[in-house]
Parts: sequence; C-alpha cells; structure tokens
Amino acid sequence: MTVTALSILAFTAYLVAALFLLAYRKNGARHRHAVSWLAWLLLVVLGGSAIELALSGRPASPFDAGRAVLLCLFVCATRGNVARLLRS
Repeated sequence: MTVTALSILAFTAYLVAALFLLAYRKNGARHRHAVSWLAWLLLVVLGGSAIELALSGRPASPFDAGRAVLLCLFVCATRGNVARLLRS
C-alpha cells in the first residue's frame, strides 16, 4: 500500500465534504425532494470515493486530488447547502 501526500489530501477532502453535507441544517428552508436525493447521491459518491481510496492501495493522481479538493471547496463554500450549490 502506497500512501502519498496526494492520497492523504484527497482522502481528507472527501471526508470534509461528506461531513459538511451530513452536518447541514436547513433552518426553515423548504424541503425539495430532488435536491435531497441529489445531496444523498453526492454523499454516497464522496464517501465511496474516500473508502475506495483508503482500501484500494493505489496512490491518488494529481487529478484525483484536484477533483477532491475542488469538490470540497464547493461544498464548504455553500456550507453543505446543495440547493445553493446548484444555483451557483
């Protein structure tokens, strides 16, 4: 198993983005079924990517790490609000 700085960066970015999605509170906003399904799907993809990266043993490429960091930045910028992420 090869652990590189890029692998750690990508794994951390996936986990932080997933935690932001899990911690989102709507505070009186309307419930939209399509957006909640999309948030669930995004959470599954982020969590699955983190698990795959942890268990596969292959190092992350610079593109994998860049994609993970960008997704993390987008999710963190909207504080886990997928509806706002879709609007922007």
